[in-house]
Amino acid sequence: MALEQILHDNPVIGTLFGEAGLEEFCAGPTRFSFVANLPLSRLDHVFSRLAEAPTLPLLNVDSVAGLTANADGLDYLKGVGVPGIVSTHSQAVARAAGMGMLAVQKVFVTDRSNLKRAAATVKASHAHFVQLMPWPVVPFVDREFLAQLGPFIVAGFVRTEDDIRRAFDLGALAVSTSQSELWDFKL
Repeated sequence: MALEQILHDNPVIGTLFGEAGLEEFCAGPTRFSFVANLPLSRLDHVFSRLAEAPTLPLLNVDSVAGLTANADGLDYLKGVGVPGIVSTHSQAVARAAGMGMLAVQKVFVTDRSNLKRAAATVKASHAHFVQLMPWPVVPFVDREFLAQLGPFIVAGFVRTEDDIRRAFDLGALAVSTSQSELWDFKL
């Protein structure tokens, strides 16, 4: 089954911040998950544990102190069972995609003046998906820009089922949230 279809059928990506709550997260995670704010020394343990759960966990590499997402860093991540990354750095995303890892380009929309640059960054990164943040800004972004991104996921301040429905109305493929009460949402 294609990744886009899996996300369509399971449109909420659970987010785990740090190691607290790992056991609960493994007991009821979403089909895809994002993991952030882990110490480098705990990646092996956490991803070993997540490998036993029915989720595909992607690591936000920008949130791991001491990790550089260069070729050596990405080789290390693959070695400890990290199947993919999320990053604001297009070079890291392109490098990960080139190594056969799932790669998500994170894009922060701060104002209209950075939309053109953001679209160029996404194109250069060869990302599988784009994570567009923060959610409350997305309804104000031109649909033309959203179409240029390809498959996108919204994140940041997704708090209600209505937020999720509105994101899909705007063309989002999925949403990511740490709000566990939203993880079972279906369209």
